[in-house]
Amino acid sequence: MPQSDRELILTWWNEAWNEGLWAAAWGKSVEGLTAQQAAWRPPSAPGVTGERRSIWQIVLHLVFWREASLHKLATGEKPSEEEIARGNFPAITDVSEAAWADAKRRFAESHRRIAEILGDESRDIGRLLYLLPHDAYHIGQINTLRAMQGLKPIE
Repeated sequence: MPQSDRELILTWWNEAWNEGLWAAAWGKSVEGLTAQQAAWRPPSAPGVTGERRSIWQIVLHLVFWREASLHKLATGEKPSEEEIARGNFPAITDVSEAAWADAKRRFAESHRRIAEILGDESRDIGRLLYLLPHDAYHIGQINTLRAMQGLKPIE
């Protein structure tokens, strides 16, 4: 049965989270990680300036842009430069299991909220379309960081 473009995007969004789109499922990519594993950052290569990011920072980056997109849909307002500087790839200051659980909860909740809007025929989803490739890219980074720590691949 042919699907509308909107139905196809919603299908991809949900399958990316649950089963993966010929890659690791987004939800499973953060399951089972301890706060320490999520906060680990690889060293920079010799002669390379700047610091690498952690899984946790990447998850919060995804949450930031999902929440910013939802906020823009609701209000028309973009995040300020200060909000972007603070939330885009935030430093992890509380490395507790509770803080990591909260980050994962926000990640799952933002996914659910976007799926809800994608399924609502009355809503404009133009801005949300960019989240699918954006998030897929960063989930690849998360799984590379998992591999660098010697963690089991997502099946």
